[in-house]
Amino acid sequence: MFVEIVEGRTKLLVPERSLTSPREIKKSLPPVFFNPRMKLNRDVTCAVVRALLSAGEEVKFLDLLAGTGAKGLRVAKEAKAEVHLNDGSESAVELIRRNAALNSLEVGISLREANLFLLERRGRFNFIDIDPFGTPVPFIHNAVLALPPRGGYLAVTATDTAPLCGVYPKACLRKYFSIPLRGELCKEAGLRILIAGVVREAAKLRRGARVLLAHATDHYFRAFVALRSGRRRADEALAKLGYLYYCPACGRRESEASPLPSQKRCACGGSYAVAGALWLGELKDAELARRAAEEAAYLEDKRCSKLLAAIASELEVPFFYDVHHLARRLSLGELPPMREILEELHRRGYSASRTHISATGIKTDAPYEALVEVLG
Repeated sequence: MFVEIVEGRTKLLVPERSLTSPREIKKSLPPVFFNPRMKLNRDVTCAVVRALLSAGEEVKFLDLLAGTGAKGLRVAKEAKAEVHLNDGSESAVELIRRNAALNSLEVGISLREANLFLLERRGRFNFIDIDPFGTPVPFIHNAVLALPPRGGYLAVTATDTAPLCGVYPKACLRKYFSIPLRGELCKEAGLRILIAGVVREAAKLRRGARVLLAHATDHYFRAFVALRSGRRRADEALAKLGYLYYCPACGRRESEASPLPSQKRCACGGSYAVAGALWLGELKDAELARRAAEEAAYLEDKRCSKLLAAIASELEVPFFYDVHHLARRLSLGELPPMREILEELHRRGYSASRTHISATGIKTDAPYEALVEVLG
């Protein structure tokens, strides 16, 4: 049983059971997977593609694991990009055809196993979107290989947040060859581990990776990466991988770009928890993020434009301090409002901003001692 909904400016037929609670969905899986909770993911993708097109970039978009076709069809209709949708399910492909007709869209549609399709269509698409149920790892290598030799764009989603956030560290090590971190920094660490996985796969094929936009939202991590050919570019991207050192006792954290972790202890005398290897480079191209926020203005749901604007304004330093966790650890008592904390850091000559990852997080280049003094 299918029902018609409107998402963005696109009409979609989706399985009625997809609109019930996640618990009900697990009892009886819909014939084609559609997750209404990923609407923001699709909103952001449309905004990013619109921003690239408005800047004069060419976009030939592949929705590799299309499901109902919601993302690819929205990109075709709302960003006016050239789009191809692929899925390995006959039921999904039939529904994609119905949804394309519903919106009078001319798009490519194929019924192929994802990795086989990537190997068959090398060089055909310059923007490949991997949005699986779980980890994108099984598809990344062939997706990089499928992009044109001159490079292109890769967008990846990971919903396996439990391994990436340290609940199942062995699973994270198997999938991403990285050690995760539990605690208040787990989401940013998980996002950076995901990006590191893309960077390493790209480097194997002599491609350098540059992050255009990355965010940790709701129950998933999402990254848009530009890939360009060249050994030098690959080496430069690998040089931005390293490790996070986090002290559970005092909340101090350090990061260091290095191929191997260091043996170090915290200044308080405690032992560091180590996470990595992970990406220590930029999490966005600020200009692209600003353009994408502007392009998202057409959406009635303003969460997308607010998220993109917040990302654009974030200070570009690895990892934030969760001031509430820090205050509890150090028994600092009642904290000033976040606005006043930021203003005081600025007054003292430091850079600081909020972060989209945590409502109580601050990114700053101030040393740990200076931040504690401001909070106290």
